Amino acid sequence: MADARASKPAEGAAERRVVILEADTINRFSTERLLRKEDYWVLTSDDPGAVVRMASVSAVDVVLVDLGLGGLEAVPRWQRRRGDAIFRGVPAGVTDGYAALRPLLLDPACARFPVVTLRVEGPASEAVQDCRFAVVEFLPRPWRSGGLVEGLDTVFRDVIRPAAHREPEPAAAEPRAFASTPSALRTALVVDPDAAERRSLADILVRNGFTVHQASTSAEALRIAVARRPWLVITEMTLPDESGLVLCGRMRAHSLLRTTPVVFLSVRDDCDTRHLAIKAGADDYLAKPAASRELLIRLELLLRRFGEIELGQEQGSHLRGAVELVGAPSVLQICHLNQLTGVLNVRRGSHAVRIGFRQGQIVSATGPDRQGAQVVYDFIAWPQGQFEFDRGAVVEGPPIEAEFNGLLLEGCRRLDERRRGRPAEAVSN
Repeated sequence: MADARASKPAEGAAERRVVILEADTINRFSTERLLRKEDYWVLTSDDPGAVVRMASVSAVDVVLVDLGLGGLEAVPRWQRRRGDAIFRGVPAGVTDGYAALRPLLLDPACARFPVVTLRVEGPASEAVQDCRFAVVEFLPRPWRSGGLVEGLDTVFRDVIRPAAHREPEPAAAEPRAFASTPSALRTALVVDPDAAERRSLADILVRNGFTVHQASTSAEALRIAVARRPWLVITEMTLPDESGLVLCGRMRAHSLLRTTPVVFLSVRDDCDTRHLAIKAGADDYLAKPAASRELLIRLELLLRRFGEIELGQEQGSHLRGAVELVGAPSVLQICHLNQLTGVLNVRRGSHAVRIGFRQGQIVSATGPDRQGAQVVYDFIAWPQGQFEFDRGAVVEGPPIEAEFNGLLLEGCRRLDERRRGRPAEAVSN
């Protein structure tokens, strides 16, 4: 099992993230304790497969592999890439200590060092063969000599962050991921029975400005999704209570969640499984281990549908877009999350409704032939239309006393009942 406790770097210093792969519990604890004292962010594990997956989905700087495990393998000839340095085994005389590995997905330039994979036993090995590392140094055990910390410091100074010790060069800033996604919409639900996998993915999203909810089962995920209404769901295919396909189907059958992007990030990677996922309504499918940069790019592309909605922040500016772009429930949620005050005007053909908001709460609603909560319920069923929020409009009409979440959930419940061919119960305003 991986230990997710992590020390914090000294104030003003860049975080140094190290994973220790060590079978012996006492040795693992001793090395971990020493590095924590030196302000390293540390994860530990005795499972090579878990370490490979962590390094593949998280920004891990260095993996320290106990040489006694015999886990280093040269990359097979058919998987080598141009420029790879060939691993010819551990140097003679180096029998104890650690191999310091740098994930190549973070730093392809390190391919000048010997390139290796980690030996993972069992059927999972096929899923991790593409995770490649560079052997950047061999380091002694801390109790054999005092060279572990000094050697690791040298690796960070000369290999990982050499630019920090040179004069800075002017360069254009790289665009930040999700820059076009409004902060109020950066919420995600990560569903995976493996706690280490959930934490690794959650850490990536949090560092990119997300609020992240976590679940380990399909039932828990559906409950959290309805209660928290994330704007993105990332799930494993294999869950303990039912498959991710069933979870995806349940979300697509729920009016509140039917337009929420669903992405599979799974150890299963075959054409049939991918086809079933897309058929069930998934928006994308990635196999573990997925490079964190690729994952972020794919997720950002999915969320651009929300970025296409204009979210003006100044008085008199407008929020506008197409209902079918995000779904009617999501239009209401955007107004609620941004705590807007004004009137949401929605039109579909000759039908038009006005829904008044005050600090994100629905306070009135007026349609062609009715007023009150029923207008909101009717709008939630709209499959298409054009909406525009007028921040300067005067809120009119009889007041609605119901709280926003209650209105939204009741409207979605009624819509789901109609889709099942059952009459929805009449609810007074």
